[in-house]
Amino acid sequence: MKPQFEHVTIPKDCSIRVFNRQISEIPFEWHRHPECELTLTLNSRGLRFIADHIGEYGSRDLVLVPSEMPHTWASTGTIDDSNPHVAIVVWFTESWALQVADLCPEYSSLRKLLKRAAGGLSFPTPRER
Repeated sequence: MKPQFEHVTIPKDCSIRVFNRQISEIPFEWHRHPECELTLTLNSRGLRFIADHIGEYGSRDLVLVPSEMPHTWASTGTIDDSNPHVAIVVWFTESWALQVADLCPEYSSLRKLLKRAAGGLSFPTPRER
């Protein structure tokens, strides 16, 4: 299945775009875009698809997806049924992150992080039961 191209708009007067998605389910929407994507998933569980990797995710799942890498999430349920699935998505360009690393010594480790994320990067946290 070929991933759909998603057009992400970062306003000219902004460096990043943040989207707080609160929905009744997270549908399978296989896509890619030129921006890097940092996604924090809350009150949700299901399957995460990043390139050729398929893995389970739960609440407080944090993933960094590099530019142009096909990806999606597909929920199977919420942790708390009285609240929606939440996905907080931050899009930014790799060039912006590298400029930040060049300008601010405290962010120099962004270069290593972006290299480690070349295949997608998950930040493990304790799972909610």
